[in-house]
Amino acid sequence: MSNALKFKIALSKEVLKYYNKVSTDTAERLDKCFGNLELEPIQGANIKPLKAMAGKYRYRVGNLRIIYELDLLKRVVNVLAILPRGQAYK
Repeated sequence: MSNALKFKIALSKEVLKYYNKVSTDTAERLDKCFGNLELEPIQGANIKPLKAMAGKYRYRVGNLRIIYELDLLKRVVNVLAILPRGQAYK
């Protein structure tokens, strides 16, 4: 697939701080998630639009939830939060 069709992943400061603290195994799983989001950020087995937060989506990685929104014009996935399942929807 051409790079022109890929989305860019943008991590918030909080997400980057969290990402830098996680184990290598978790980081690898998150990297795979980000790779999937670059190619297809709207549809997938682990992706759901969030009803309570219009325009935002969640990607499930085990017990973690990646909350993000899309900028379709700039082709950017803005990752807003990475949270354990129990905290993600509060």
